[in-house]
Amino acid sequence: MGLLAQIQAFMLTFILGILAGLIFHYYQSTLRNIRIGRYLLYLLDLIMWIIMLIIIGIALLVINQGEIRAYVFIALISGGLVYYKLLARHLQQPINVLGRATAFLAKAIFSVLTKPFIVTRGWLRAQYQKRKVPPIDDSAE
Repeated sequence: MGLLAQIQAFMLTFILGILAGLIFHYYQSTLRNIRIGRYLLYLLDLIMWIIMLIIIGIALLVINQGEIRAYVFIALISGGLVYYKLLARHLQQPINVLGRATAFLAKAIFSVLTKPFIVTRGWLRAQYQKRKVPPIDDSAE
């Protein structure tokens, strides 16, 4: 790989680092607007890391045929740092709006998906409470 190709790969990987920082910023903003339990948070973090690994892996395959060199890590980390130090404060407001919108949408979808289970549970409870308990037969003694 020639010098020009390495510089191009570095710059594209640097941009990938900025994009990764943006995605993490959006993810954090969305989580701030959703109240979830600790274990669900662990699961979502794991899923987020897997998604990021897939995105970065595919991008590195496209950028430099998957060659992992020291400058790839330097470019990714530098891109993330540049995003958080220079760009994050300028994009805070739009990211927060998107995070709130995503949280609202996720809550609405969750509500629609769980509604049949809640209705069924209420119906089953009502059926159980309607059930008549037979009286105790005192004449058998």
